[in-house]
Amino acid sequence: MALEIERKFLIKNIPMDIEQFPHKEIIQWYFNDPTTGKSIRVRHIWEAYKITRKKWFGLVREEIETDITKEEFDQLRFQVENHFLEKTRYDIPYEWVMIELDIYKNLQGLKTAEIEFSNKRDAKKFETPEWFGEELTRMREASNWYIANHGLSDELIELIK
Repeated sequence: MALEIERKFLIKNIPMDIEQFPHKEIIQWYFNDPTTGKSIRVRHIWEAYKITRKKWFGLVREEIETDITKEEFDQLRFQVENHFLEKTRYDIPYEWVMIELDIYKNLQGLKTAEIEFSNKRDAKKFETPEWFGEELTRMREASNWYIANHGLSDELIELIK
């Protein structure tokens, strides 16, 4: 088990040519494990297939990630309806962190940035760039799990505008 320490922000305008940064297409979906209460994410990113068990939401979460085969990925994909997210992720170096900028497909222009930290102190002292908007870290309706399973909340739609 590992702890993930991460902050998430809404992005309205990107002040740079993001195509200059490494990027990858991601397809992912979520379901809940009724035996553990953990959220399970299944993801295809680059040429890798992964299954991740997460618990909690907010700044610090428990996370266990395992590689799976393409066959396992395809088998799990047939168990979900249309509860998946597609996005392009850009890796943008900024000061001493890596910004993961996600541009979602078919979600009313939703763009978010996530930054992972090695400890809570670094997470708290991080000063956002000017182009960052509202912090979404503790907003349950802004979690990928929620969006994949319920769509965009009215509150998040208002923030995107």
